[in-house]
Amino acid sequence: MTLGDLKKKTLALIEEINTSEQSLTDDPDIEEKLPYVINQILHELARFKKIPAYEIKEVEENEILDLTTLGRDEDSEEPDTRNIFYQLNIIRDVEYESLDETHVKFLEDGTALIKYYKYPINITIDTADSTTLDLSDDVLEIAPYGIAADVLKADVSNQYGVIYANRYKELLQTLDSRYSLGSVEFEGGIEI
Repeated sequence: MTLGDLKKKTLALIEEINTSEQSLTDDPDIEEKLPYVINQILHELARFKKIPAYEIKEVEENEILDLTTLGRDEDSEEPDTRNIFYQLNIIRDVEYESLDETHVKFLEDGTALIKYYKYPINITIDTADSTTLDLSDDVLEIAPYGIAADVLKADVSNQYGVIYANRYKELLQTLDSRYSLGSVEFEGGIEI
């Protein structure tokens, strides 16, 4: 799903969509705050159902890696619009020691498979509607309710913000945070 699709779904939900104009809505207040509310809700949802990522790195013994550098283009002059690293999942194929939440020390040379979770792209007023969102579809289908609730929370006369907030909370309870079922791997066999 793209950012434009998410905006359209949200605006259709709150009956504020206008597809005949250059803008998606006639309400300038909603248009102005929509990207910031979308950013907030997508980051919240990414904590419920994390976005998996991985990187393969050649590492050396005693090397300390700042995990917040994962997923970033080291050669780019432009600032990174993604706050990539969120949380470490696992490092495979080399021994390591966690120093804190964002730093690890490798205890041997080798090729490390680093699995981690990342934040979604940061949405601003300048983010193109064609931007593909990297959350899973089940999460993106819940997002319009959270966005609608925040956009309409100041409108106390009709309570639509409360209605959407309650529906958002209901849908969050049904969200399955797993991407796959767990598995166990044995090496070398088992003696019985």
